[in-house]
Amino acid sequence: MLLTIFAFYFGYKKAKATGRNAVLWSFICGLTFIGVQLIVPIAVGIFLGLGIGLFGWNESLYDDLNWPITFVGIGASIVALFILFKILDRVPKEPAAELPAPPPPTFEQND
Repeated sequence: MLLTIFAFYFGYKKAKATGRNAVLWSFICGLTFIGVQLIVPIAVGIFLGLGIGLFGWNESLYDDLNWPITFVGIGASIVALFILFKILDRVPKEPAAELPAPPPPTFEQND
């Protein structure tokens, strides 16, 4: 829980420092951290479920590997967050300033 709060906070701080939308990037960082922690156990569960169904693995395998799966999920979340922080550290390029158009020509009119 504490790491999730840090993800929101540092995402906000880094986005604001580089001139990006800080609230949007804060949510992107926090939800990425939470999302990866949800996706990893689901993917491992599907893999183990296929192994149980197709190869006859032990049905208590997911319960036996609960702590390692949790740590892998947290580690993957931290890696994903560091990738986002690396993206946020890059300062966006400012568009090249266009030179103003020259004034229209004036012709002397002899009346």
